[in-house]
Amino acid sequence: MSWIAEVHESTAEGRLKECYERIVKALGRVIPFYRVFSSSPRLLGAHLEFYGALGGPGVLSKLRREYIATAVSAENGCAHCTQLHRGFLEALGADPALVRGLATDPAAVPLPPADRAIVDYALKLTRAPRAMTRADVLALRGHGFSDAEIFEVAFTTAYFNYTNRVAEGLGVEPEPA
Repeated sequence: MSWIAEVHESTAEGRLKECYERIVKALGRVIPFYRVFSSSPRLLGAHLEFYGALGGPGVLSKLRREYIATAVSAENGCAHCTQLHRGFLEALGADPALVRGLATDPAAVPLPPADRAIVDYALKLTRAPRAMTRADVLALRGHGFSDAEIFEVAFTTAYFNYTNRVAEGLGVEPEPA
């Protein structure tokens, strides 16, 4: 539940029902984050398109995108998003200790150098966007990342800051364990 009225999938109609059906097809259930969009099926549909583009094939691996999602969500204290993306990392076969670290203390979890650079960039952009400099991008380039990969790191980071703020701003709770 959240702090605003939600329409459950069992009573959804029209465009909202179509969106919920799409979510169930992809995830097997409607997660709390998507239920909070029920007051605006138009924005839910737009969000699903946006998320589909972000989650589709890109230059960054799905694993690296989930590192960012989990680390950013943990840094923002978004319990719903941290739990959800922690589960996605586990489903991808990530090391359980690494997953636990990203979900609890992303700045301290030991990662290979290139992955550490991605998470550090994401955490800095999350904490202090005005403090970002060319040196932050050059640090990623120094680990061999292309401009397209660097763009996806920044874009993915920004996306999860957006979703965390929607979830936290409307009181979205994690799913029961």
